[in-house]
This record gives sequence, C-alpha cells and structure tokens, in this order.
Amino acid sequence: MNNTSVIQDEVLAHRLGLVPLNIDPAVIEMKQSTTDQPTDRNTLVFKLQIACTRKEKESRTSTLSHDDLYINHEVCSSHLKWMPQGEQGAVFAHKLLAPTNGNIVLAKMRPGQEIDMECHAVKGVGKDHAKFSPVATASYRLHPLIILSPTNPVPPHLAEKFAKCFPRGIINIDPVTKAVSVNEKEVRRDPVSREVLRHPEFQDCVQLGRIRDHFLFNIESEGPYEPEQLLPESIKVMRDKIAVLKKAAMALVDGGQGDGDVEMTAP
Repeated sequence: MNNTSVIQDEVLAHRLGLVPLNIDPAVIEMKQSTTDQPTDRNTLVFKLQIACTRKEKESRTSTLSHDDLYINHEVCSSHLKWMPQGEQGAVFAHKLLAPTNGNIVLAKMRPGQEIDMECHAVKGVGKDHAKFSPVATASYRLHPLIILSPTNPVPPHLAEKFAKCFPRGIINIDPVTKAVSVNEKEVRRDPVSREVLRHPEFQDCVQLGRIRDHFLFNIESEGPYEPEQLLPESIKVMRDKIAVLKKAAMALVDGGQGDGDVEMTAP
C-alpha cells in the first residue's frame, strides 16, 4: 500500500475492514489458517486508487466549499473497485461485487495527497472480530398456548373484557352469540402476560401454557445473509462442530490408535 494521506495506515485499514460488501458468504470458502495462500475461492481483491487535485478555474474565496475547490477530496467506499481473480468473473457474472453502501467516508485528502492500495476481503467468524458476525440480535421463545375451557365458557356479557386481556386479533367474538374463540393464526403474538388470570371471573375459563416443541425465533441480520438464512446456516456450523467432537470421542474410545493426539479445532 502506498499512502501519503494524512490519515494513519492502521486507521484507514480499520475503516476499510468494516465496509460491508454485497457478497453471499456461502459462495466464498474460509481460510483454514492465516498462513493459507489467497486463491480465487477464498479471497476477493479490491483496488483503491485515487488522488486529490485542485480545481484550477475556481477562485479562492471564503464562501466556496471543499467540493468547489477540490476534486476527490473525500475517499468513499464507492471508490473501491472489484478486481476479478481466476474464475470469479464467471462465478459472479450476474452481480457486480461492491460495498452495500457507496457513501461511507473512508478518508479526506487535500491536493497532492493520494491513496493507492490493494484490499483483500476474506471470510471470517464473529469470535475473531465482531465485523464478521451476521447477527445483530437473536432470541427465541416457546409458542404460546391458549386453551378455552369447554365446560366453563366465557360469559357473553364478559366477552369484550376477556378479549381485551390479549393483543388485538387473538380472541374472536361471534357477533350474534358473543361466544369467544381463539384465532390460531394470531396466537404466536401473545406475550403470555397472564393478564387474563388477574380477573377472578376468568380463572376457570382459560388455561395458558406453551407448546414445548414449537420454537419461535426472532433474528435480525446485519450482514449479507437474509434473516431466513441465518438459522439454517447456524445449524450447519453446529453440526460441523458436533462432527469434530464425535471424531475426537471415537478416537478416545478406540484407544491406542495412532499417537492419541486429537485435533479439537472446529472448522
């Protein structure tokens, strides 16, 4: 890297490392160690070459902005240009690889300063650096269960009060008979607040619980993975780790096979 700008090399490198890219991580292989050589399967190359110059025709006045005085005085993520290597041109022919946001300011320069660098993008995991983590927040809970008593139905004159104990749409009320029923499609929105049990008149009318084998996941993505992809991908990682532990356990059970040294590093 040739960098003659006022920003320190390590600061610029840190900013570059945090730029999100519009790349499906599933297509890229992960390096098994830091000593692995870069290939077209585990490394993407980006070029950043830019120089700041002065606009000659503009007069110097205090009212002019930097945009009026200089050319390329702001280095943005849009200046990163993908350089296809090996078979990458064919693999990514349907999509131009680039930062997801081209307006991220990386550095500011003045006339006579320039940046000329080659950047290598690799795949990583969150335990190495938070920037590799594809998930912002993730949580799960058991599916709520609402059972109306067939022997002690909700009195018709209390139907509206009963429905207000749950989020809107969970309890249906028949407009003629005022009989209440549970909207099974909306039950998952119930926070199981037990508000209905605060009213003595409803104690024997309803039973609240959770379905023990039905999980509701809430996952927010902050990377290139779609939220729907994150859970299956995490299951794949867990299965790989289980396979490593199984291999290690089998080696111990066999006993005396080889030198007894078992590699426990997860893939």
